[in-house]
Amino acid sequence: MAGLGERGGRSADQEAFYADLKEQRGRLDGLYGTLVLHRGLAEMMLEIGRFYRTAATVPDRYREAATLAVATETKCAYVWSKHEPTARNAGLPQPAIEALRHGQYNSTELSPHEQDVVALTLKALALHSIPADLQERIAEVYGVEGVLELSVLAGVYRMIAGYLAAIDVPLPADGRDPWGPDPGPGLGGA
Repeated sequence: MAGLGERGGRSADQEAFYADLKEQRGRLDGLYGTLVLHRGLAEMMLEIGRFYRTAATVPDRYREAATLAVATETKCAYVWSKHEPTARNAGLPQPAIEALRHGQYNSTELSPHEQDVVALTLKALALHSIPADLQERIAEVYGVEGVLELSVLAGVYRMIAGYLAAIDVPLPADGRDPWGPDPGPGLGGA
């Protein structure tokens, strides 16, 4: 189903929704370029994204580290390509980003707190119980809200990765596969 949403088969309402979203976001590709065909799902996903960007208790740096770990585990190049620059802009150092890209979640390039955030997220991603001591360490910093936010984030990005893979959504025009043969600048390449 590659090209779904870009095939010109949108209704007048879908075209108007597409135009509105494109104006708000600057461009539409991949996720929203296809979800525009189902306004209810698109609006739900937009609201989830808005929550994590504007109302979450877990700061951007740590939330993006968790997102990159989910992208690595699901091998979702689309999610990685969208979130790697955001992680860098949020202050996650490049060596930490590289450790996440390689699945080195206990690397000393990650702070102990970043390791905890990632560990909690990956437990949720794997559908495993989160150890009480790990929950407590995260809750000491962000409250139970932070534990819940990271647990749900794992599920949200698992769902997105599955959706993108199922309908063959391509990488954004400026995206690169971070696990491919030539990951390019900023992704371990030249």
